[in-house]
Amino acid sequence: MEVKVLDINSALYGMPPESLMENAGKAVAETALKEFDFKNCTVLCGGGNNGGDGLVAARYLSKKRNVKIIMVKEAKSLIARKNFRRAKRAGIPIYRYKKGMEKELRKSELIIDAMLGIGASGELREPYNTIAKAVNESPAKVISVDIPTGLGGKTAVKPDITVTFHAAKDRMNEKNSGRIFVADIGIPEEAEAVVGPGDMIYYPLPEKNSHKGENGVVLTIGGGPYTGAPALAATAALRTGADLSFVFTPEKVWKVVASFSPDLIVMPLEGEFLDERHVSTIKEFLGRVDAVVIGPGLGNSEGAKKAADAIIKECITLNKSMVVDADAIQVFGERECNGNVVITPHAGEFKELTGVTLPKDINSRKDIVKEEARKRKCTILLKGAVDIISDGNSIKLNYTHNEGMTVGGTGDVLSGIVASLMSKGVSAYNAARMGAFINGSAGNIAFEKKSYGMTATDVIAEIPEILKNIQSEII
Repeated sequence: MEVKVLDINSALYGMPPESLMENAGKAVAETALKEFDFKNCTVLCGGGNNGGDGLVAARYLSKKRNVKIIMVKEAKSLIARKNFRRAKRAGIPIYRYKKGMEKELRKSELIIDAMLGIGASGELREPYNTIAKAVNESPAKVISVDIPTGLGGKTAVKPDITVTFHAAKDRMNEKNSGRIFVADIGIPEEAEAVVGPGDMIYYPLPEKNSHKGENGVVLTIGGGPYTGAPALAATAALRTGADLSFVFTPEKVWKVVASFSPDLIVMPLEGEFLDERHVSTIKEFLGRVDAVVIGPGLGNSEGAKKAADAIIKECITLNKSMVVDADAIQVFGERECNGNVVITPHAGEFKELTGVTLPKDINSRKDIVKEEARKRKCTILLKGAVDIISDGNSIKLNYTHNEGMTVGGTGDVLSGIVASLMSKGVSAYNAARMGAFINGSAGNIAFEKKSYGMTATDVIAEIPEILKNIQSEII
C-alpha cells in the first residue's frame, strides 16, 4: 500500500506514475543487460502496474535482444494499458497466456517475472501457481520486478536477482529474492516525507450490503464549560463517514450541544461538569462504540481531570481506539498505550503532556515528537504551521492547511475526523496522517469560498467533497 501512496504523492512533485513506471522498467532492463549474457528473453506480465513495469522493460530490452511477452492477465491500469500498446507498436511478440504455455519457458535464457507486485497477498492462485513452479524449474536466469511473485507463500518465484524500487521491501532477503538491486526511480523525497492525497488510499469504502453501525460508531466525551467543541468533533465524525455519533456531555449544556444537529445522539450527564460519578456510566457504554474522542470543551476542573484519567485508563485497558484532545491531554502523562491512541496537542499542550518546550527548528521538533510517541506507544499529531505526525517509528509532515484555520474549532474538527477513521478500523498512525490531510484540504476549500471569514463549521461542510475525490480519483 505504501508504494501506491508514493506513486500518487509523487505526482504532486512533478513525477507522475507514468514516469515512475518508465524509470522502473528501464532499471530492470539495464540490470538484465549488465548482469547476464543472454540472447533471448521472456517477460511474464500480470495485469497491474508490476506488469506495466515488465512491459517497459521488454521495450528497452527489445532494442538489443530477442524478447517476447506473455500476458498472464490483461493489463488493467491506465498506464499499464498504455505501455502494452507501446510494446505492441514496437513490434514485440505478445501472447496471451494459455494453459501449457509455461513449458515454453525452458527455451528462454532469461525470464523476467513481472506478474504480481506488493499489492498481492495470500497463496498464489492459478495460473500464477503453475507458472511460478515452471519458472523455478526452468534453466533460465530469472529477474523479479520489485518483489518475487508469491513472496512469503508456499509457492513463490525464486529469482537470481530482484530489482526493487526506492527501498527493499519487507521479508526480502537473498534466500528468497536472490541478489537485491535497489533502483532509484525518481520518487521525490517529499512524496514519502509529506502527507498527500496518496495517503488517502487507506480510507475504507463501505460495503454495499453493510448495515447501520458497521462503518464506524464514535463517542465524543466533552463539553461543560464549552458547547461548540464536542458538537464540532461529533459532527466532523459523521461527515467523515461514521454511521453513528454519540456525545456524552453535562446536562447543563446537553440541549445546546444537541441543537447543533439532529444527526447527533447526545446523552446528558448529571451536573455542570464531567466528574467521577459519570465514569461508570461511560464505561458501560464503551462496548457500543468503535472509537472515542475525549477532551473537546471539557474544561480543567479537578473532577473533569479525574474522570478523564479514569476513562483514558479504561479505553487503554480495553484496547479501544481513542483520540485524546484539548483538556484531556494534560492528564495523559507518560502512560504507555497499545498503539491504538492518537494524541492531538498544539505546542502548549505538548508541553503539558511532556514537559518539553518545543524548539522552532522543524527537524528538532520531529525528533522530539517521534521520541515522545515511541515512549508512550501512541501516535502524536502535533498541530502547528507544519503538523508533525509520528507513531514513534514512522513520521510525516502535513503542510495542507491555511492561515484561516487559526479560527477556533478546527482542532475539534480534526479530532472528530481522526476518530471517525479509527472507528472504521484504520490504524492510529494512518488515521492521524489521513485526518490531517482531510482537515487541511477541507479547510483549503472553505478558505477559497469564505476567505478569512471561514469557520470550523465551514470546514466540516467541505469534508464530503474530499471524500468524493478519494472515491473518484484514488481508490
